[in-house]
Amino acid sequence: MSKDLYVGVDIGTSSIKVLFLSEDGSFSRKDEEKLSTLRNGNHAEQDAREYLTAIKKITDRNSDIINSVKAIGLSGHTPSVVCIDQTGEPTMPVLIWQDNRAEKEALELAAAFKNPVDTIGTSLPWAASACPAKLLWIHRNLPAVQSKTAWVLQPKDFVGFHLTGEAISDPWSSKGLCNVLTSKAPTGLFDFLGWDESVIPEIRKGECHRGFVTESGATVTGFPWSIPVTVGWSDAMSGMNALGVMAAPTSFVITGTSAIVGSSTRNQVIDGDNLYVIPQTCAPMSVVYGPTQSSGAAIAWGSKLLGTDENELIELGGKDVSSAVPIFLPYISGERAPLWRNDVRGGFLHIDQSCSASTLSRSIMEGVSFSEKQVLSIAQGLAGDAPTTVSLGGHAGNDHRWERVRARTLGEDLESHHDSDTTTRGAAMLALNLIMQDFELSYKRLRVTPKKTSVHQEDREYSRNNFAMFLKAQKSVLQFTDTTSDMRNHEFS
Repeated sequence: MSKDLYVGVDIGTSSIKVLFLSEDGSFSRKDEEKLSTLRNGNHAEQDAREYLTAIKKITDRNSDIINSVKAIGLSGHTPSVVCIDQTGEPTMPVLIWQDNRAEKEALELAAAFKNPVDTIGTSLPWAASACPAKLLWIHRNLPAVQSKTAWVLQPKDFVGFHLTGEAISDPWSSKGLCNVLTSKAPTGLFDFLGWDESVIPEIRKGECHRGFVTESGATVTGFPWSIPVTVGWSDAMSGMNALGVMAAPTSFVITGTSAIVGSSTRNQVIDGDNLYVIPQTCAPMSVVYGPTQSSGAAIAWGSKLLGTDENELIELGGKDVSSAVPIFLPYISGERAPLWRNDVRGGFLHIDQSCSASTLSRSIMEGVSFSEKQVLSIAQGLAGDAPTTVSLGGHAGNDHRWERVRARTLGEDLESHHDSDTTTRGAAMLALNLIMQDFELSYKRLRVTPKKTSVHQEDREYSRNNFAMFLKAQKSVLQFTDTTSDMRNHEFS
């Protein structure tokens, strides 16, 4: 292998993915190793050591090209908590973003600190999934773990530590551990959490240099010794990067297990209300976005419900031509943006005897997309200069069977980025930027050309009418959830 290769490594929720790319686009190879997650109720844990084992398996399988690698870009799921000691050994299992055991602690943080903008520097909800609530839970329940912990990292930073020997993170991945505007410890927060601020790693911008692969890092991961490694971004930001979100104002939907939806802007957005705002202290452009709870997860659930597989559900739903389709609220595990309610549950509304498997399949797909449209509408309103055309990435950009569904639910022109993996591509762009020191050029060299789909007027009308019904159904479900919660509290009081 004579070409120089730039590598994106993504520590995903379900797998480690590695993408090898040449600068001229003539060579591309992707590999993947599945990860295990231990789930028990609202607990969701991983073993950080498995990240390193998975990477070594991938580099061993790609030994024919590994010496051509010139730089590594990192990406990973957030907000998660990886506690390590001075040597880099985990002091407990990773509490991944799906872990919601700290619900009580999240409520206490919201009551004590009110608007998170004042403390965190952005509209980070005081959610059970976020790092502050998780740290407060550890302080109360695992004091022995806390006493042994030297740093609190994100999954990609754990990998970065073992590659370079440096405990470093970027401000957005470590939001809640640091103020995203100052990269310093949030005023008063760590005293409330009962932790020392020394557990915060060094904070640098994600596109910057983290260090070089050490001899130990080369042994553990299989990557060549002495090549540069980025600090890296969250998986959401890396996926955005591959769609050009960081290069110009862009409206986007990136789907996987969940969906990442939003708009980038040249304007400074201070408060995102119920959405995140990535400030320009963390990235080349401001981004207003929100993660939904279930995208691919809702499809997986629906396929089990209908006794089929996910592929057949999408095939059925994409071809359905029913004149009336039930409204589906995809809150099978609560909802993140823009509701941030772990307790809310969805379902189908307006089902009758005419509903077939294809109708319900389409209903599930449309419900997933309407939840994306809700986040997108809020983000576009806050951004101010975002285009109406929507860039689709992840599964949304790769599966043409979704195009008809998203056209009539989003109601806007689409640009589908057909790509093996947008997240790892975005991370590889960071790797190339280490060498080129030109962010925009690095994006242009490694981007894919999107497929454009124009939306018809009838699709816009369908979107407008059915989205209004989706919001009404959502309001009813929220009222029902609040009422039944009050009844339960009264019953047990």
